[in-house]
Amino acid sequence: MRIDRYLAREILRPTIGVFIFLTVVVLVFYASKFLARAAVEGLPMDVVIQMSALRLTLFYDVLIPASLLLGIVIGLGRLQSAYEIIAVAAAGVGRFRILAALAGWILLLALVVGALSLVFRPWAYSTLYALEQQVAAEVDVERVEPGRFQVGDQQWLIYAEGRSDGGLDDVMVHQRGEESEGLLRARRLEQVNLPDGMIRLVFSGDVRSYRTDSMAQDELIGRFDRFEIAFQSRPPPQRDQLRRALSTPIIFDSSDPVEVAELSWRFVSPISVFVLALAAVAMSRVNPRLGQSARVMTATLSGTLYFSFLGVLINWLEQGTISPWPGAFLAPMAVLLILAVRYLLFQRGPGAPL
Repeated sequence: MRIDRYLAREILRPTIGVFIFLTVVVLVFYASKFLARAAVEGLPMDVVIQMSALRLTLFYDVLIPASLLLGIVIGLGRLQSAYEIIAVAAAGVGRFRILAALAGWILLLALVVGALSLVFRPWAYSTLYALEQQVAAEVDVERVEPGRFQVGDQQWLIYAEGRSDGGLDDVMVHQRGEESEGLLRARRLEQVNLPDGMIRLVFSGDVRSYRTDSMAQDELIGRFDRFEIAFQSRPPPQRDQLRRALSTPIIFDSSDPVEVAELSWRFVSPISVFVLALAAVAMSRVNPRLGQSARVMTATLSGTLYFSFLGVLINWLEQGTISPWPGAFLAPMAVLLILAVRYLLFQRGPGAPL
């Protein structure tokens, strides 16, 4: 009916606005973060764009439920402030009719979040970690700009006077180890990337090696015509990276606490869409004299508490502190319990507007 379409449009329009706003905020945060890395480490711009986009989309399983929560509260709040809810109630449209008008859209958003969590999330993390390992090489000669110090990580520092034929000229490389520090100077430095992920640095032309720790006081160790260093350029993925990049069927039968926590997050995310939508409708049943800001603040605080509690449950699952069931599902169950108690209290008391 026209009333159903009107209510759905007026309620979902703020949801889209909130989602766009939160998307821009998250995108600006990660774009600035990766651009800062690009400025320091010389990352390619296409890699920066890919990493920012992946990080943004990985937040959609949180941004979509949060946007729906705030959007419904804002939309229903506007309708209440304009007394349109009272008008449609006089026409026989109650809160369950409004929920029915939103049900299709809420189901669609839940399916989108489910696809993002169960299918897109592992692929995005595997792609993101591959990109991070690609740019996490301790040394990359191609990134070094002549006349500037290039920091590879906490271990390497490179300086070159010039560049020619794919290599560096008149270089100085400082390497910090666990027990000592070293300095290499040479007329030429070239890098060879091996298929197994190893990197070989080839120094040539009056190569001088110094030990620069405080005890040695820049002691000259040796001079060579050619000197090579081989090392593993890409660190192995950590445990939390592995489980986030695993596909859902692989971790479905796992009993490892870390992978159980990851699986729980993927299943709770689409459920959060339904739970927060119901909470938004319940929170909109307040005195219209309180104003729109009170509703928005309440919804924002509620969403923050919900996802914070969910994050705590996920951490407990990873540590094996709580059992897999109900585990992370305690968060939506707690919200549903609060809504049920609230509904019973409203049923016993005098009627209240939606």
